[in-house]
Amino acid sequence: MRLPHEHLISQNLSAPLMRSINGIGLLNLIREHGPVSRASLAKLSNLSKPTVSSQVETLMQRGWVVELGRGESGSKGGKKPTMLTFNANAGRLFAVEIAAWHVRLAAADLEGNILARLALSIGNDRRAANVISLAKYGLEQLMSGHPCSADQRVISVAAPGRVDVVRGIVLQAGNVFNWQNVAIREELEAAFGTTVFVDNDVRMAALGEVQFGAARGEQDVVLVKLETGLGAAVINRGQLMLGSHWAAGEVAHMLLDHKNTSTDWSVRGYLESIVGADRILAAAQDAGSTAQTALEFLHTARNKTGPERDLFDYIATHLGIAIANLIVVNDPAMVVLQSALLGALEQELRAAVERLVPWETRIEISTIGDEAVLLGTIVAARRQAYEHIARLFENGGQQSTEFGMPVLTER
Repeated sequence: MRLPHEHLISQNLSAPLMRSINGIGLLNLIREHGPVSRASLAKLSNLSKPTVSSQVETLMQRGWVVELGRGESGSKGGKKPTMLTFNANAGRLFAVEIAAWHVRLAAADLEGNILARLALSIGNDRRAANVISLAKYGLEQLMSGHPCSADQRVISVAAPGRVDVVRGIVLQAGNVFNWQNVAIREELEAAFGTTVFVDNDVRMAALGEVQFGAARGEQDVVLVKLETGLGAAVINRGQLMLGSHWAAGEVAHMLLDHKNTSTDWSVRGYLESIVGADRILAAAQDAGSTAQTALEFLHTARNKTGPERDLFDYIATHLGIAIANLIVVNDPAMVVLQSALLGALEQELRAAVERLVPWETRIEISTIGDEAVLLGTIVAARRQAYEHIARLFENGGQQSTEFGMPVLTER
């Protein structure tokens, strides 16, 4: 990574924004090239030595960068340079994934390396108060094993349903949870006195896939996730699409049959009512299948005839059309199928896309599977920490009271 020369930046950007860009750029260079000297940073960044020294001092005051000692002298001899390295232990990232049957948690360092994990069963009580209480308990356990001050940590939460990212509120989570206006961010910030970021679980999965999985390095991606619920996430030019109602990717409500337009699908969308795991299993049993799970049905029905095969084709056709619609609307470089259920239909879904979309689009099965949401939640937490560092530079290095804040601002 090379930053533009500072005099070119200063022509177009304000001084605070210029400091922010340079500071984050230097931090990334230290992470990528460390241990590295200040002189080497000046060469790598095309910034002046005084600018590098000033920015590094701010990073060191915060603890994100530390000095390791003296390095080797250059070819011409002279004083040995002081080497700098990124301090991944300057804070902690705590990730919470709320799924249908469990709450999964992880503690990570600032590089995103997982230090500890915890999984807690939700049981049959999915009321918001119970699930949040469970998350608090899990966070307390992880924080006791990985202590740091409140201003040195970030909590990131992957929640079901439609999530207002700015306020950290689950506006609506149908089928399994039946939540409305659940203020997760407010609850956890009050409990732990630290910054909390909340987003939809499918969007978190997309972050995980782009950082660690099948879509690593891609800028234009659609991820489709199917379990009991159905959802999608869209990444366009490297940015997660949120929507004006926080509903970008709510493919569960896609209507594919004009004969059903008079039905109220507001609670559980048309498409999810057909392809959700519980609905697949119920329909399979009505068709005479002895399968005990939706996945078992999909694996066996392809080789059947009669009602079971008809149901298999019905499900595959609906999902194939939905994915094709997502492609023609968003034009991604890749579609990631993020569940075993979709993997069982890979052959049929590829065929549908080839038939319905007039250009080639890659379709890949997730390479990180069930880990995608939790890993993406850690990525989101790390982004919040970086946002804080950016604001430090914009404020001229003045300490703020919070480690991180939501990327978005009130609209």
